[in-house]
Amino acid sequence: MGSGSSSRVKKISTTHDQHTSPVRNLSLYQFHRVIKSTIVEIHSHFLNPTGAISSVLSDIIQPESYEFELLIYGCSHSDAASITSQLQYVIENIIYEVSGIMPTQGLLGTNFKSSGIYELIREGNTFPDGYFLQCEIDRLQFDQKCRVVYIGDGEAFMLLVGMYITRGLITTLLLKPVEYRLVAPQRFSGLAESNLRVVATIFLYIVRQVTVIRGKAPMQIPRELQRFVYPDEEMRPVYGRLAKAIKYGETLLKEWGVEYIRRLRIAQQYERQYCKDK
Repeated sequence: MGSGSSSRVKKISTTHDQHTSPVRNLSLYQFHRVIKSTIVEIHSHFLNPTGAISSVLSDIIQPESYEFELLIYGCSHSDAASITSQLQYVIENIIYEVSGIMPTQGLLGTNFKSSGIYELIREGNTFPDGYFLQCEIDRLQFDQKCRVVYIGDGEAFMLLVGMYITRGLITTLLLKPVEYRLVAPQRFSGLAESNLRVVATIFLYIVRQVTVIRGKAPMQIPRELQRFVYPDEEMRPVYGRLAKAIKYGETLLKEWGVEYIRRLRIAQQYERQYCKDK
């Protein structure tokens, strides 16, 4: 759910006031438009027909693809080894490609003048209603006007991964592949649906592992997504088989996110100085 009245938002009293700063936030309409445009830009990278992510996802929805669900419900040793190998390939290659996205300019850039990602971690913005999952809301702080405040590096990292992986991949391309043009309706099979669901569950697990904020409990499967992904008790053996690939993915995401945020923080310093000098 989003940060509107229908969600359980814990509001705090704060003296945080954007009008005391030389930096000005976008208007509500502008910010919401930027958020939507940023997700579209991420999808343009992920769906690039010559790109690795599009190729990897296309491979697992073909009629001859391995049935990933067999790894959950039981299969032969040789099939389990083959499915595990393919899932390792999927995890490692997708996260490797994501970790290569860190441009200077544009909507995904680290420049304060044009970046949607930059606006994402700016304090004082009101996100579109329905943007946040409740478990994300529980890890953020909001003022009396439902603006996100006090965004430390942990919160910024959660917002960054939430944009690229949770929204750019899991809740869109993997769980709504026809709507988001990953696959044509006539080619969307039960096998494709279940394989994408397994991959979505694994990536959601990785997101939950890497976005733990200091002093907070690990994120459980978001209640909004529980009916779309496999429960932890069923996936535990799968996570065990994929432990090495998952660890690789977590490490790469953390390194990428830390560097991304470091550059965005530098851009924030430049923006404050730029606005002060104007």
